[in-house]
Amino acid sequence: MKPSDFTGLFKKNTVSIESINNPFDDYYVIQLSFPDKLTWEAGEHGAFLLPDNKVSGKPFRAFSVASIPSEKTMTIATRANAPVSSFKKELFSMKKGDRVTVLGPFGWFKVKDETSPIVLIATGIGITPMRALTYYLSNDASRPIHLIYSSPDKHLFKSEFDAIAKQNRSFQPVYTASKEETIARYVDLAEKYQNEAFYYVSGKRNILKGTIRELKNKGIKRLRIITDPYFGY
Repeated sequence: MKPSDFTGLFKKNTVSIESINNPFDDYYVIQLSFPDKLTWEAGEHGAFLLPDNKVSGKPFRAFSVASIPSEKTMTIATRANAPVSSFKKELFSMKKGDRVTVLGPFGWFKVKDETSPIVLIATGIGITPMRALTYYLSNDASRPIHLIYSSPDKHLFKSEFDAIAKQNRSFQPVYTASKEETIARYVDLAEKYQNEAFYYVSGKRNILKGTIRELKNKGIKRLRIITDPYFGY
């Protein structure tokens, strides 16, 4: 992390609901219209507030932005996670045009250089910043880009990842369903690339800690492991 990673925190903008979709189970994908002046880097996250809705408890939530500015919509995704919080109940009930306030985006979960192999490791809703990174890198055929996405059943954004893989052979997504398979996949890549690669990890805190431990056991330096701040989504 460096001070410039936090400068976006001081930006405050009003965006608006474009659409809210529930693709499966308790997963929700929210698309937001945003003003032309607002920009961000792939992998950043923001703090989101609902200024016109009465929310009890914590008035904001931090979400990774799952899109890049050139897509012309700001996309976030989350799970309802029963019992559903007051914030999420209000969010899921909103209509097109309703206002949302965003602080940021900001953060350090970003592409670090133009040459290193990239290994993206995501579990569950931790896939959200990986979508943004994948779109940002979608035309980069100069280096290996691997995505290991672990989910016990369905995989959010899978069709989009598969479409990118078809047009860019340097991008190789793998979908896993168990902890053991997931570990085996990224351990193989750690043994192959060692500290030549950057390893991006996004998921729940206990999984994140375990992944860092496994990678360090394979000799990966902590500076080569980039972690997403998981706030529960």
